[in-house]
Amino acid sequence: MVKESSLALKICDWMAKYSIYIAIFLMPIFFLPWTTDVLDFNKQALLLLLVFVSLFASLIKILVSGKFEVKKNPMNIVAGVLFLIYLLATVFSSYRYGSFWGMPLQASESLLTLSCLLIFYFLVSNVLSKKDIFISTIILSFSAIIAEIVGVLQLFGLFIIPFDFAKTAAFNTFGSVGSLGFLTAALFPLATVLLILVKKWWRALFVAQIILSALILILVNYPIIWWVVIIGSALTLILGIMKSDLFNGRWMALPMFFLAIALFFVLLNLQISWLPHNANEILLSQKTGFDIGMQTLKTKPIFGSGPGTFAYDFSKFKDPNFSKSSLWNITFNKSSSEVLNTLTTMGVLGFLALLTFMIFPIFYGIKSLVAKKDVLIKDKENQIYSILLMGLFVALIELSIAYFLYNGNMAMNFVLFFLIASIIGLVFESKKKYMLKPSSFITLAATLVFTLVFIFGVGLLILDGQRYAAEINYYEGLAAYQAKNQAAGLQKLEAAASLNPDSDLYFRQLSQAYLLGLQDELKNTQTTPTDEQKTRIQTLISNSINAGKIATDINPQDVSNWSSRGFVYQSLLGVSNDASTLAISSYDSALKLDPNNPYLYAQEGNVYLAEVIQSLDQSDKSDLLSKAQTQLEKATSLNKDYLDALYSLGIVYSLLGQNDKAISVFTTVQQLNPKNTNIPKILDNLKSGKPIVQVATPPAATPPGGEVTNPTSSVKTP
Repeated sequence: MVKESSLALKICDWMAKYSIYIAIFLMPIFFLPWTTDVLDFNKQALLLLLVFVSLFASLIKILVSGKFEVKKNPMNIVAGVLFLIYLLATVFSSYRYGSFWGMPLQASESLLTLSCLLIFYFLVSNVLSKKDIFISTIILSFSAIIAEIVGVLQLFGLFIIPFDFAKTAAFNTFGSVGSLGFLTAALFPLATVLLILVKKWWRALFVAQIILSALILILVNYPIIWWVVIIGSALTLILGIMKSDLFNGRWMALPMFFLAIALFFVLLNLQISWLPHNANEILLSQKTGFDIGMQTLKTKPIFGSGPGTFAYDFSKFKDPNFSKSSLWNITFNKSSSEVLNTLTTMGVLGFLALLTFMIFPIFYGIKSLVAKKDVLIKDKENQIYSILLMGLFVALIELSIAYFLYNGNMAMNFVLFFLIASIIGLVFESKKKYMLKPSSFITLAATLVFTLVFIFGVGLLILDGQRYAAEINYYEGLAAYQAKNQAAGLQKLEAAASLNPDSDLYFRQLSQAYLLGLQDELKNTQTTPTDEQKTRIQTLISNSINAGKIATDINPQDVSNWSSRGFVYQSLLGVSNDASTLAISSYDSALKLDPNNPYLYAQEGNVYLAEVIQSLDQSDKSDLLSKAQTQLEKATSLNKDYLDALYSLGIVYSLLGQNDKAISVFTTVQQLNPKNTNIPKILDNLKSGKPIVQVATPPAATPPGGEVTNPTSSVKTP
C-alpha cells in the first residue's frame, strides 16, 4: 500500500479535484465559434473531457492507495435508477443515435450528457470535502459573474464577442435570455450567503454579483422569473430568521430588498421605457406542451419517445390550428418546460426519476437545516457550512421551480447537478471504507471497473473527437455555401458525412448539396451535352438520391429527412422516369410523421400539377388534376394564407375550367402579395376566358426549411 503522502497520490488527487474546479468555472461561460451549436455541443464536449479526467485520476488513486471511501446516502441509488431509466429510454428511442449523443438532437438531453453529469455529481459529493465544496461555490459564482457581465452587455446591445452569431441581444453564454434570468435568480441566494461568509475584498466580488443580478432581472423582466425570485427571497428570509443566531440579521435586508422589487414588478407589470426592450422568446404554452405529452404517452407511456426527440412528437401531435398561425413552418424541439419535456420524451418512469432526483436533496436539505441547532452554535466550522447549505438549498428550490416553468440547457443542468451534489456532500458525512487486499473479490472488482471505465472512457473520447471534427467540417461547409463557394462547401459536407456516417443531418444536407450542384451543371450545359457532362450529371443525380435515401434509412422518424428526399425527387421531374412516384411516396411518409403540415400537402399537389403539364393523356390529366386539387385544398384548409398553395390551387381550378374559383383564389393571392405584378395579368386572362398557363407558370419544387440549397427552379433536361 502506498503512503498517503506519496507523489503519485498527490498528483491523482490534484487532477481529480482540479478537473472538477475547471469544469465548474468553464461550463457557465464556455463556447466555441466553429460548430453550428456554439454553446451546448461544446459544453458537452468539455464536460466529457474533464469528467473523465477526474474519474480516471480518482480510479488510479484507488488502485495505487489500495483503498476507497464512499459516502453512504440514498441519493446514489436514485442517481443509479435515473441512469438506468435514461439508458432504457435511449434503447427504445425513436432515434437511438441522437438520444445517445445529442447531436443532431438536443445535446443537453442525451444519455452521454446525463452520464457525465451523474459522474460529476458522484465526484463532487464523494471526492470533494466540505471545504472544497465551499471553494467550488466561490468558483461557480466567479464564473457566473463573467457570464452575467457578458449577458448585461449583450442586453444593452454592446456586443463584445467578435462573432456574427453573438451580434444579438438573445445570445449569452448561459444560453437563452430566459436561462440567463433563471440562473441569475437561482444563484442570487448563493451570492447572498457567500457575501456573509467571505471576508475583506472577497465581499466586493459578491456585491458585484448581486448588483448584476438585479440589473439582469430588470432587463429580462419575465413575470415567471420574478415569481421565482419572490419564492426564493421569501424562503431565504424564513431560513435567515430560523438561523438568526448564526449570523448578523442585517444581511437579510438583501433578500427583503429583492422580494420588494419582485413584488413591485409583478403587481404593477412594470416596463421601464428607457431600458432596452428585448423581444420575448417564442415558447409553447403549458397546455400545448401537456397535450403533446399526453398524446405521446398514449403510444409510449413507460419510456416516452426517447431523450431529445420532442420535435418528432410535436410534428406528429400538434394541433391542426397551429398550422393557421404565423409560426406554422416552425418545429419546436422542446416542450413548454423541462418537466413536461421529460414526461414526453422519457415517459412516466423518467418523469418520476427526475422529480425524485430533485426532491430527495431538498428533503435532506430541510432535515439538515432544522436539526442540530445546539451543535452548530458551538462549532464555528459547522456554522459556516450550515449557512452555505442554506444558500445552496434555496438555489436548488428556485432552479427546480424553473424546471416546471422553462426548459433546461447544458448550463442549467450543470448548475442543477452541482447544487444537488453540493447539498449531498454537506449533509452526508459518514463514509464507508473498503480496503483492496491482494486476491480479494473487491480488488478484482475494482480492477475490472477501472479497466471498463478506462476502455469505454477513452473510446468515448475518441468517438466524440471524431464527431467534433465532423461537426467542424459541417459548419465550414455551410459557411462555404453562404459565401457562394459550392466546391469547397460540398467537399466539407462530404468530409463531415465520412467522419460521422451515423448522422442523418449530414446526409440530408449532402443530398441537397448534390442537387444544387446538378442545377448548376445543367445551367452550364449546352443543348447537346458531351459524354463527360452526361457522366457528371448522372453522378450528381445518383449521389443526391443516394444521400437522401441514406438519411431516411438512418433516421426514418424525422419528417425533415422524408420531405428533403421528396424535394429531391420532385426536382428531378422530367429527368427521372419514376421521380413523381417516388416524390409522392416520400411526401406520404413525411405526412405520416407530420399530418398537419401544409407544406407537404402543397408539394404533393405541385407534383401532380407538374405531371399534368408533362402528360399527353387527357384521362391521366383529369385524374392528376383531381389529386392535385385534393392535396392543395388540404394545404389551404390548414393555412388559408399559404401563398404557394393558393397560387397552385388557382392554376388547378383554371385547368379544370372552374374560372370563378380561380379568380377568387388569385384575388386572395393579390391581396396577400400586392407587389407581384404577374397576378393582375393572370386575373385579366381569367376574366376574359383565356388560358393562364402562359402567364401563370406552375410553381417549382420548394425546398424544406433549413437546407443548404435555395433553388428557384426545378431541374430540367438540357
